[in-house]
Amino acid sequence: MIDKEIWAEALNLAKDQLRHGKVHFSELEVVTKSIYEKLDSLRCGPVIDITAEPVKAIEAQRHEKTRKCVRCALCGAEYKTLTKKHLASHGLTREEYMKKFDVKKKDMSVKVTRKTTSGEDNPLKQMQMVMKEFSVARGEVKKFVTDKGFDGLKGLAAAAKEKNVGIIELLQGSAESKKK
Repeated sequence: MIDKEIWAEALNLAKDQLRHGKVHFSELEVVTKSIYEKLDSLRCGPVIDITAEPVKAIEAQRHEKTRKCVRCALCGAEYKTLTKKHLASHGLTREEYMKKFDVKKKDMSVKVTRKTTSGEDNPLKQMQMVMKEFSVARGEVKKFVTDKGFDGLKGLAAAAKEKNVGIIELLQGSAESKKK
């Protein structure tokens, strides 16, 4: 016996396929029957193959600090510092997080080492030396250095290091060689 409700639904689905060009008009009845059979078989529910998956051991959440980063115990993301903003995304304050995972304040961030240059290696110091020695305005230092044949302050510093002389001596030497 044909269920009229399922047949009507199958017919509507077949008409939709006809409208979208998926089915030709001559195939409408065959397609409707095929859809009806599938819908009727699904009335009792799909056939599901149930096989138990092995239970995986759940790894305990833990806060971890390495030399390069701090790992959030909740999501596993790595940061230089676990900030209030990040912890707020988990709905915790810094103090709650530290208490929950037994973390000390010093373990909430890693020490960031910054490479700073000093003396003649510092680009600002180099610029100042050129301005003073050659009476050049700050905005003109780059042009002055490139006019002397160097690729900016970095190029000048690299050339001076290569020749084992100071940048001022190198600029004075290039000025003298251009005069000759």
